[in-house]
Amino acid sequence: MTAEWYDLGQRLHAAHTRRPADRLAHAPITAAPCPVAVRAHRDGDSVTIAAAAPGVPASTATGRDAFELLASLGVTLAADTPATLVTDDPRTLPLLHTIALTAPADSEHDAVAAHIAWWRDRADFPGGRAVVDTLDACRTRWTLGEAPTAERQPSTWRRWLTIPDDSTTGLLDLHTRLSDGDPLQWLDVLSEDDEWSYGAAQSALSDGFDWRRRDTTTRAALGLRSRCDAADLYAAALLSDPLYRDRARHTGHVVTGTAHQPQPDKSRRTDVTCTRMDARLRPGNTVTGWTGTPTTTNALPFTAQVHTATVRAGRLVLSLTGTTGLGAPPNGARVTLMPSPPSPSLQRRGRSTYRALYSARRSWLTTGRTPTPTRRPVPLDVLVAGAEPS
Repeated sequence: MTAEWYDLGQRLHAAHTRRPADRLAHAPITAAPCPVAVRAHRDGDSVTIAAAAPGVPASTATGRDAFELLASLGVTLAADTPATLVTDDPRTLPLLHTIALTAPADSEHDAVAAHIAWWRDRADFPGGRAVVDTLDACRTRWTLGEAPTAERQPSTWRRWLTIPDDSTTGLLDLHTRLSDGDPLQWLDVLSEDDEWSYGAAQSALSDGFDWRRRDTTTRAALGLRSRCDAADLYAAALLSDPLYRDRARHTGHVVTGTAHQPQPDKSRRTDVTCTRMDARLRPGNTVTGWTGTPTTTNALPFTAQVHTATVRAGRLVLSLTGTTGLGAPPNGARVTLMPSPPSPSLQRRGRSTYRALYSARRSWLTTGRTPTPTRRPVPLDVLVAGAEPS
């Protein structure tokens, strides 16, 4: 079976039951302490927003009046708790940023504009709590019994989830439905990174930093590193969900097979004969595994490293070395393998080291000066290889 056939089966099941089919057993977002639902649209040269918060009815404002509306809902860096942007329109955040650029520096609206700029920055971090795209979150959590193109419309999700209110207040109800249940693993870590970033934005604003300026080389490099770390952690969070793993075995990200030890008394090597050939695991990858199926949730895990990947008698065989953990598989056991998740503490330590290297001002990357070309001794074997005729 392919992932496309798997998705089709879920759509047919949803169409038959007239209920969304679960793609995740856990919530793809965490509940936010201060959600603010916003939609924005352009009418000629002006931008109009509609916004609502829990306990506050939906209101509209145009142009600079939008700053007053957002500030009344807690969208300001002066607030102790960061507001979460909840939207179902991908055009909303760019239009909010357009409004933010009209706020003069050092004005009373600058804290609101800086908060919008923080939203725009954190929107690139998947799984965080700063910005929630409800359409993307709905597609991650459920599958509907309609064509995939229909899932791009907010009205489709409101109809299937029985949310009749099409205002921003109804958008808050959708956010509540999405965060219902236990969240995915490591979403709390991504939320903590959002809070740390919010504190850094507050400090920068109080120190007089102008968020309108272009990023420096150091800031841009650290931002790219942070976004990559967040993407890796969110991918691992999805694989921590049993329903997501069940589909991922049809894409090769999760591998099932039978384990056996070629020399159980002399080597810690374990060979896994895979049920499929399309495994994405490669030699050198560190993997986490357990005895059972992809949907097994209470098995003891083990970790190992893929040493070799070979094809024997038409079957893919992964040789694992360095197996550790209480769940090491016995001979003949059915096992499940997937990439080992990254360590959040090691990610943070790596970013700290990266920040220190960029702050040292010893590299041409940080000083901005192009390095001077220099000649170095070339090894003899390289010279001989270069002199040989091709």
